[in-house]
Amino acid sequence: MLYLIRHVTKKLFSPKYLLATNTVTSGVLMALGDAIQQERERRAGLLKAASTHAGVVPYQNGVVHMGTRPEWDWARTGKAASTHAGVVPYQNGVVHMGTRPEWDWARTGRMLTIGLLLGPLNHYWYLLLDRVLPGATGRIVAKKVLLDEIIASPIFTTSFFMGVGLLEGNTVGDSFAILRKKFLTVYMMDLMVWPPVQAINFFFVPPQLRVLYVNFFILIWDVFLSFMANKH
Repeated sequence: MLYLIRHVTKKLFSPKYLLATNTVTSGVLMALGDAIQQERERRAGLLKAASTHAGVVPYQNGVVHMGTRPEWDWARTGKAASTHAGVVPYQNGVVHMGTRPEWDWARTGRMLTIGLLLGPLNHYWYLLLDRVLPGATGRIVAKKVLLDEIIASPIFTTSFFMGVGLLEGNTVGDSFAILRKKFLTVYMMDLMVWPPVQAINFFFVPPQLRVLYVNFFILIWDVFLSFMANKH
């Protein structure tokens, strides 16, 4: 069994299959990052609910409040629910009774698709860096990290938000407006997170394993991207 695992792993990370391996890994981890974020959102939605006696559960700004009745607002009629004492699940601005929010499979599918599209870009980017800047001296690594932040990061961030926007059915203009709104926040976070990760990557990780190494950090990063992509 151990031999089989080693044999399969060696083949997957061989030059012949490396592109496919990096692409599939990128897509799966992007989807997994979204799954983690969706579960966090579902739990957060439940925490926004309050235990109360049977009656109307006041609702305001996405939060269920306890102990007061809201003023009547016909625009929000469906956003309050009569319930027994207990947790009131929350989804898409509506309080539901007795069920957890449904999983948004379309959203996970979009993240999977974006991951599959960005996988080859990651793959060829690292090949290009190693070809242009071979070696792992301090100066070479510093140049690679700098190029990664000023070239790759803006490209990947732009591709991500434009891709998600278009897959959601938005126009190019609307998708670009979302990108403009969220780009700076994501890029500032990128500057804090990725330079040390990439320094280790370029110093110690073999070239054929670099995308895999980065993808495991991307799993955490994808949770953040999923949050940003679906933050209104």
